[in-house]
Amino acid sequence: MNREPEDLSAELQLSLFWTVRYRLQAAKVPLCLLVAFSSLLGFVLFASRLGWLGCGVFISVLLLACGGATLNSFQEHRCDRLMERTRRRPVASGVLFPESARRQGQLLSGAGLLLLYLTTWSAPAVVAGAAALVLYNAVYTPLKQRTIWAIVPGALCGAMPPYIGWLAAGGTVLSPAILAVTASMVLWQVPHFWLVLLSYRSQYRCSTQPNLARMMAEPVLKYLSVVWVAALLVVLQTMVAMMTAMPVGLRIMISATGFGLLLVFSILMVVRREPNYRFLFMLLNMFMLYIMAMFTVGSLVV
Repeated sequence: MNREPEDLSAELQLSLFWTVRYRLQAAKVPLCLLVAFSSLLGFVLFASRLGWLGCGVFISVLLLACGGATLNSFQEHRCDRLMERTRRRPVASGVLFPESARRQGQLLSGAGLLLLYLTTWSAPAVVAGAAALVLYNAVYTPLKQRTIWAIVPGALCGAMPPYIGWLAAGGTVLSPAILAVTASMVLWQVPHFWLVLLSYRSQYRCSTQPNLARMMAEPVLKYLSVVWVAALLVVLQTMVAMMTAMPVGLRIMISATGFGLLLVFSILMVVRREPNYRFLFMLLNMFMLYIMAMFTVGSLVV
């Protein structure tokens, strides 16, 4: 029985919808939007404005981050099939072909670097963007299957977006301000990853991938997470002290929120036997988003 043209059109639209959805999932767009937003923080810290150049940096870093994330989905699709948490990802589950993901990742990464250069004409920013891509896909991703120390290049890669924005705005390479921002991003990512590890500790203990869930007791990881959050707050307080031009009200809000976060972490991690790791994961991420927004606003109103 022949189908009407309207039926064929509806089927094509549905197929296109799911294809786009799977490709966006492989690119981890929500996470990459946060990465791109962090590049705006670095840009605004130096330029004290946004404008078209800031928008260009945001879009460039978003494309670059989506490209790296898609390449990561391609690189890890076999390993992802072995863990309950990741086996439903588009490439791992087979709804998106690996080669298609690889081509998408290469296209997005190349487009991000090209747009970053055409927008800013900043060779240092492009070099930093390329370095972030290499650290993520050529160093961190392969090392994850071999050593727990892969977290080091992974954290450095995650700290690069603000640095890219800073360089794109014309900032110097070794400025204390951007180095403090980079340090805070590195310190945030370690407990961020450990909370994922603790949330899915039973799966990680059964995984062949080297991880701390198989090497350390749960209470040790809990205490270490609190220590790293405390170290993060020390760096953030240093940034608050350095940025004397920022309105006093914003600086007080940043400090107060930071101490509140440490208090909640300490109570839940130390006092409670079974803390809600997923809640702490979301709380830590929302805190960093809040901090980036506050510093960005503070830099714009100077």
